Amino acid sequence: MANTKRAQKTHEVIADRIREKIVNGTLKAGDLLPAEDELTLEMGVARTTLREALRVLESQGLIAIRRGRGGGPVVTHPNLDPIATALAVSLQLQGTTVADLDAARRVIEPHIAGQLARKHSKADIKALEKAIDLAQVASDDNDAAAFVQAVVGVHETLIERSGNKTLATLSHLLHVLVQSFYARTVPSIDQAMMNGAIKSYRKLVELIRTGQAEKASAHWVAQMNYTISARSPKEPVTIFFSDY
Repeated sequence: MANTKRAQKTHEVIADRIREKIVNGTLKAGDLLPAEDELTLEMGVARTTLREALRVLESQGLIAIRRGRGGGPVVTHPNLDPIATALAVSLQLQGTTVADLDAARRVIEPHIAGQLARKHSKADIKALEKAIDLAQVASDDNDAAAFVQAVVGVHETLIERSGNKTLATLSHLLHVLVQSFYARTVPSIDQAMMNGAIKSYRKLVELIRTGQAEKASAHWVAQMNYTISARSPKEPVTIFFSDY
């Protein structure tokens, strides 16, 4: 059988070589790449080939081209926002439901709550308390829109403090849908509901602080069940780009 694998073009090979240096840490975010003359000599390619390779890396968010004196290609960290939006659109086009989104989140968050109860630092507790305090401010102001933003922050902080980079990245990719999901609850939120949610959040932090892993997981499952109960599980998730 003939080998149908496409041969890489020269500029793709060069892009791979530079990308590997970024991924393995040889080149770090903020580092300025060597001058064009130096890179062409090092890579053994023409300027046009090098520039094509740099365009590939720029499109992937791995470098940014600084203009002007002292400028040039600078190593950057990829911006996940366009990917998150693309994922949100893809899921919406597939008719993803609230139940589907919530099921995915329930696989992650209660487990993390239990893990944090087993192992956490003072910084973890402080970060969670800070996120909840933002929700408290919104509640005190009776600002439902600000409250839902703070609620998203509580969930994201919980995941970020797990220390699991994969889960944190997946959470970020779901951010657009989650934020939109909560935004649609604004009209039904009153101050009593906000205060009740904050009380629940503070209870979670206390369970984590005191190392009650099973209770922390169960409590967060109950909290998420309560949040979802007001919405139809078959309701499709939607995003409005004017919100972002």
